[in-house]
Amino acid sequence: MASLGQLTAGIAHEIKNPLNFVNNFAGLSVELLDELTETAAPAINALGEEKRAEIDETIAMLTGNLEKIAEHGRRADGIVKSMLEHSRGSSGERRSVDLNGLIEEALNLAYHGGRAQDASFNITLEKDFAEAIAPVELVPQDITRICLNPFSNGFYAATKRQKQGSDPKFKPTLKVSTRGLDDAVEINIRDNGVGIPPEIKDKLFQPFFTTKPTGEGTGLGLSISYDIVTQEHGGTITADSQIGEFTEFTVRLPRVYGATIAEAAS
Repeated sequence: MASLGQLTAGIAHEIKNPLNFVNNFAGLSVELLDELTETAAPAINALGEEKRAEIDETIAMLTGNLEKIAEHGRRADGIVKSMLEHSRGSSGERRSVDLNGLIEEALNLAYHGGRAQDASFNITLEKDFAEAIAPVELVPQDITRICLNPFSNGFYAATKRQKQGSDPKFKPTLKVSTRGLDDAVEINIRDNGVGIPPEIKDKLFQPFFTTKPTGEGTGLGLSISYDIVTQEHGGTITADSQIGEFTEFTVRLPRVYGATIAEAAS
């Protein structure tokens, strides 16, 4: 896995350099085309109506092509960033954290992020946090990453079901709960969305696998979450789902990572 991570990081860095040129020159070309159109306007206006229409059509096509290049360049850049994220090592130091507070912050972040992308986005958030969970030894940034992806997927699935369905009473809902166990803590994330077909459930945590349309997902979010949970925190992450009803992710994290590793080794 370490060698694969280094290879992924190397490839991503090599792609990122030419990709930056594509994105930068696409943006610059749009600006130059605007300047050229403005400068040539008097000469274009002196032409016949048919010639002006041809030039206007060509300029519009060039502008559209450059905008498409920029759009897909940004998508490619996002994939490269996800690849680099996927190949990274440990992201921070472990410390005792308030799990409930950390999850609530991540949930608020995901919700407002969804609202920022789509002003019409709305979903009912339900929280059932276990009281008096003792602080847990975790990497806070990693736990935020673990939660953000299932939150985002839940938002997507629930709103998709609302758009596809004919029940006016249906309300997109995401429920997040926690519970404390003797030697571990659990985070449960459940949406009432479209669900996941059984035949693809085993692929959920594979890199680059996504059920979203092209351009709406890289397929790396759950894979990153899986690596963080299992490799960096010695925990487990599982998924349960029923088509047209729900999807539920359960994350179990040991209270003390070192103790879990020692037990596994013995």
